Amino acid sequence: MQVGLNILGAERLYDDRIRSVLDLAAAADRAGVDMISTGDHLGFEASAHAERVREHGFPFPLDHDWYEPLTLLSSVAAVTERVLLNVSVLIATLRPPLLLAKQIATLDRLSDGRAAIGMGVGWQEAEYTASAMPFDARFGRMEDTVRACRVLWASAPASFTGRDFAFDDFHSFPQPVQPRVPVIFGFAPSPRNFARIARVADGWTANPADMASFTDSVTLLRRTFEEHGRDPHSAIVQVSVAPEHRDDGTVDYDATADTVHAWHAAGATTAVFRPATFCTAGEEVPQLIDWAVRLKATLLHG
Repeated sequence: MQVGLNILGAERLYDDRIRSVLDLAAAADRAGVDMISTGDHLGFEASAHAERVREHGFPFPLDHDWYEPLTLLSSVAAVTERVLLNVSVLIATLRPPLLLAKQIATLDRLSDGRAAIGMGVGWQEAEYTASAMPFDARFGRMEDTVRACRVLWASAPASFTGRDFAFDDFHSFPQPVQPRVPVIFGFAPSPRNFARIARVADGWTANPADMASFTDSVTLLRRTFEEHGRDPHSAIVQVSVAPEHRDDGTVDYDATADTVHAWHAAGATTAVFRPATFCTAGEEVPQLIDWAVRLKATLLHG
């Protein structure tokens, strides 16, 4: 079991100083946290954002700072030595595949092989329109995008033909340090989506809205991996953990730990905690880091 911190929005704990978040990441790395993660949006159309807030409880205001994730993780790479560098989830189909492959390969080289990228297709059509990228058939494009990246990461010259893009005799350097950069899809659990993961990716990031069916979903994911000739227990299963609260509003770390233990027993391999939801000030973050590392030890040793 691995534990991670999602630094999305953590700057608000430090008077909006994003450089203080790099100190947070470095401290987590030294303490034994396994992963630093962040999120992704290129922007919002105001009415789409309002609808998302109204219908889905989207927790971020329209003027929230969404730092470009691969750029931010490159800064994290420079101040850390061992943590994996993750996006949960990168809206991969908003980016041209050649550029995406270059960005991830660069991050992997800068970090000496620590990229582990979660990818998704997003929900906001306006974000695609503003980026001049097609919204329709984005799930298939996502699969093509990962296939294209893997070809570029593995060989030069590289050739690929997809539905919407192609290249031939193409040389792209640098290539990643890792023989296979982990890619984790943030899709709703379904046979079709899990088949996409089994074909081109390495695991699944569970949406909090899908946790009610988590145990059955992990069973389906592992069965799908096996049907595609892959080790079912090699599937990464990443969950984002919200804090449990006491009646007085303080975080109940013991109750939160019980939740993580239950999800681990059901098949979760990585639990990610977001300091911005656990803490009200930067002074509280060391407690969260210490708790997460101790929790990992109890999960590893029963």
